[in-house]
Amino acid sequence: MSNWYKAAAGFALAAVALTGCGSDGNDNAAGSAGKNGAEPSAEQATIKFMFWSDSASQSMYEELKAKFEEQNPNIKVDFLTNDSNTYNEKLTVTLTGGGDVDAFAFKDMPTYYKLASTGRIVALDDEVSANADAFQAVSQYFDNVKIDGKLYGLPFRNDGWAVYYNKDLFDAAGVPYPDDDLTWDEYIELAQKMTKGEGQDKIWGSFMPNWAQTWYGEGMQQGASWYGDDLQPFLEGLEHRKALTDSGAQASLAENTATNAHYRTAFLTGKVAMVFTGTWFPGMLEQDKKDGKLNFEWGMTYSPHPEGAANKTSMTAVVVSGVNKNAKHQAEAIKWISFISGEEGQKIVAKYQTPASNADAVREVFKKNFTNDSVNLDAIFHLIPVPEREVRAGISQMDIILDEEGSRALLGEISPQQAIDNIKSRRDKEIAQ
Repeated sequence: MSNWYKAAAGFALAAVALTGCGSDGNDNAAGSAGKNGAEPSAEQATIKFMFWSDSASQSMYEELKAKFEEQNPNIKVDFLTNDSNTYNEKLTVTLTGGGDVDAFAFKDMPTYYKLASTGRIVALDDEVSANADAFQAVSQYFDNVKIDGKLYGLPFRNDGWAVYYNKDLFDAAGVPYPDDDLTWDEYIELAQKMTKGEGQDKIWGSFMPNWAQTWYGEGMQQGASWYGDDLQPFLEGLEHRKALTDSGAQASLAENTATNAHYRTAFLTGKVAMVFTGTWFPGMLEQDKKDGKLNFEWGMTYSPHPEGAANKTSMTAVVVSGVNKNAKHQAEAIKWISFISGEEGQKIVAKYQTPASNADAVREVFKKNFTNDSVNLDAIFHLIPVPEREVRAGISQMDIILDEEGSRALLGEISPQQAIDNIKSRRDKEIAQ
């Protein structure tokens, strides 16, 4: 199994649960400021960096460390790792208990919000302002991860959403492939058109995971907020998601649960015309092709968008790294995470994961992970990003509320309108405003 596939699969699980520096390698301007504006010391410093352990991440960070230490001989990086399943708890305990760690990667946005909002990590706005050019290629995600207007994490990984389609099925049906400017209404019509047959021979027009993002994303694409008064855009998304199953173009939530259906295995059967999921999926399909499990030609295009929302607008799940407010070597730690998010570091990240940078040089490295041209790189690198989750108080509770009430509507227990009403009521009662 390749490092690229392991990284893609790992991030898919985490997502259910989030002009760069010059290519000459001399990016010492980035990450220069530290505590009280101090410069990195000329003396030897060793910073401790914490991340969750898997083989792909380990390999990626080892390569990042080697390049960083080559460019910064006075700074050494030691790694602290923890199992992926218990990482968030370990990180929280380490920081709140005054543990000896300088910098760290965040596995999800709720943990990022909790630690930033309680003053555990460093605000990076001054650093970014002083080195704007170095962070230009990841800056499109800054607004999505700011908390009360302040930036506490530097993006280094990102995944958006996209449509993947079976070219063989479309060719057999004589139907044009999905284009790069597809509305949600057009997606539903196309899914219905591609659906045919019954029982074991049925061709499904669409498959979506049972995740709440597959319906509430339509509201995020329109700039709506779960904390606002107007939740109509989210209602429209839930109605669209339900229309797919009510029309027979997509298996129901209950069927997916009963059969433990997964978007990857469903697509590989060759009986699903379109899948809507994250941009980590091409890495999985690349591995499936190498393993001889992928027996048809496929294509990829942008996420569908609501009428009135700009084409290429997509939810994005950003992964960030941050610095301990009480770090022993704060300036050096900022320099390290700035390197990871700069162009030199992002070219290394692109070998293993989907990078946050949209720099051409980073894109070219990422492209080398694939042996065919089925991957639509524009649909990965050239998005109009909107947050998959609003990083604010109540982020964890809201995830639970959306999943529970949305699922009830999709199972037919309540209407979509009642689900939205319930979400608003529970939000007002359970989440501090």
